[in-house]
Amino acid sequence: MATRSYQRPDPAEAQDGRRSLLRKASIILWAAVLVVQGVNVALNPSAFNTFVTAAFVALCLMVNAQLFLVRWMGERNWNRVMSRMYRSSYVSELHNLPNRNYLLAELRREMPRARTNGVPFTLVMASLDNLEEIRGRRGDAFCERSAIALADVLRRITRNADFIAHLQGGQFCVMLNECSADDAWAFLRTVPGVVSISDGRQMYDAPVNARMLQYDMESLYATDVLRDVEEAEPLYRYEEPRFGSEAA
Repeated sequence: MATRSYQRPDPAEAQDGRRSLLRKASIILWAAVLVVQGVNVALNPSAFNTFVTAAFVALCLMVNAQLFLVRWMGERNWNRVMSRMYRSSYVSELHNLPNRNYLLAELRREMPRARTNGVPFTLVMASLDNLEEIRGRRGDAFCERSAIALADVLRRITRNADFIAHLQGGQFCVMLNECSADDAWAFLRTVPGVVSISDGRQMYDAPVNARMLQYDMESLYATDVLRDVEEAEPLYRYEEPRFGSEAA
């Protein structure tokens, strides 16, 4: 027996349907007005009636052409603006990871829960070290591949219960939920000291540093918590270069 799946009606689709119905009703009303005016001209031909009919026709064409252009351009601009706003609001351009704004929203949800349950969370910020120097030596494409490599590593080692966000460039932040700073050291040991990237001819190692901060149960603003971890002393895990002696 074939199964049926039922979905809740989409409000956006219902609104589009109402708009389409209104447009059709408007066209029908304009057509009725033009027909009535045409009959009037046919029964009472005069310069005035002819002028009024021509004015109605021109007005009808202008209004409907304007509505069509506004709708066409509006949909294009709306889609472009919404896409840009969506990405700038909550999603990073890198792997569609959550961005800084999303992380702040997550912090605002997690901070009251941590205070209520008495279980802190810990933020770990992992960054590519000397990114601007790497950019000057290797170029933007190499920096982008470096950031993607670090993102891939962090996604592999982060638990499903935790939260990872891309802040900017080669800077990422992982929220370890229900985890103290002492327990977070186990996670830090899995963060590599370098990530290896190819420039098309040779592999190079880009150094990584980390910063760590446990939520103190007292800070009330998410921006303060994020600023504190950004200003914490960087931690380095030194590793021997795996691909030659030259680092990125």
